[in-house]
Amino acid sequence: MIHILLMILKIIGIILLAILAICLLILFFPVTYQVRGQLNENNYRVSVRCGWLFHLIHFGGKFTNQEHKACFRILGIPINLLKEKNKKEPKEKKRSDNKVKKEVLKVDEQPQDNISNEKTEQIQQGKSNYQEEEQHEKENSKPDEIIEDKKTPIDKIKDLIRTVHEWIQKVAAFLKNALKNLKATYNKAKEFKAFVTANTTKEAYRYGKEIVLKAIKHIFPRKIRADIQLGFEEPDITGKVLGYIAMLFAAFHINPKKISIEPYFDKNVIKGNIKMKGHFLIGVLLIYVLKFYFKKEIHDIIKKFS
Repeated sequence: MIHILLMILKIIGIILLAILAICLLILFFPVTYQVRGQLNENNYRVSVRCGWLFHLIHFGGKFTNQEHKACFRILGIPINLLKEKNKKEPKEKKRSDNKVKKEVLKVDEQPQDNISNEKTEQIQQGKSNYQEEEQHEKENSKPDEIIEDKKTPIDKIKDLIRTVHEWIQKVAAFLKNALKNLKATYNKAKEFKAFVTANTTKEAYRYGKEIVLKAIKHIFPRKIRADIQLGFEEPDITGKVLGYIAMLFAAFHINPKKISIEPYFDKNVIKGNIKMKGHFLIGVLLIYVLKFYFKKEIHDIIKKFS
């Protein structure tokens, strides 16, 4: 009996260890990627390769100004992502063209006599409708003239007072609504200011910024080689862009010797090619997400808006 229990416990332990090993493999096996890009004045070309678990799960894509191809493979079985969409589009176009042709044929098949009869009937109906409208306007205009003639100066003054009173009421209602909207916007602005200046919001922003930068640095490619020609017609814009690029180099510890940038200060130029390689761990990103979510200040803000 004890032997059977030990065997059962041994099997359960082996299963748990296998599950733990699979989880650790999923979380801490690196996802590798490679990106190559080329940009000229008239065309561009980007190729992407990404693999996981010795490329048992693989993604590859090529994107140019003429075609887009992407394929996802699981254990060598391809799953096309963009080819199916491109194949379905011509069929839909053919169906729509066939429908238009059929409608044109139906119109052409109608006899000309029927068309002429329909036109004459429409003209006669239009004339009769126009005559009826004229008679109706004449009948309605006569009583109005009689009523206007019958109005006394006192009635006219009463009508004027009534219109002025209605206008005053409309203006008062408009002003009330405007004041309500101003009060509501003022209260919202006050609440937003209090929310932004609160210590919890500042701490959440600081911590969230730190976590996001760590995640970007973890995903950022380890190897970069680029040869870029960059320029704008206005020299100050070119100088600002170069300054921003230098800030990125410092933030992500990029070696500027591996990236050649040739600036132009008198014309618009964006050319070059770039190669990037890198890897990241799903487990590390998951840890960053959990840290971000379970931070007290951030969790309180999420609860407030949810």
